[in-house]
Amino acid sequence: MNHATDPLYRPRPSNDDHDQDDVREPVAAGRMYLAEPGWRIGVKSGSDREFCYMVAPGQDFYHRLHDGEVFLHRHDEKLCLACASRRGLLVGEPRRLRDLPMAPPRETEGLSFEVGWYDVKRS
Repeated sequence: MNHATDPLYRPRPSNDDHDQDDVREPVAAGRMYLAEPGWRIGVKSGSDREFCYMVAPGQDFYHRLHDGEVFLHRHDEKLCLACASRRGLLVGEPRRLRDLPMAPPRETEGLSFEVGWYDVKRS
């Protein structure tokens, strides 16, 4: 097991990695997964005014994306992570690869189904 797969591994930030005057609290490092395909991850950079496409609860305006903020985007739509989470786009569990096999219904257990080459339609 290497450090990337070790569940107890916690990287320690070096003093060179961040500004000593930065007193912001780090975000909890949980894994997030996109629930819908087609979305991309972006980072807002620069001073251009860009807005989240959802109105936050209790507000009656669209809020700005801040410099360095991580957001989701698809076509012209941009969502901050908080709004994307409220919309259900970010989930804490990965999608299962496939559904578990289901048992056949009880009324068809005694029936036998045979399919042969003669049943296949040729095009």
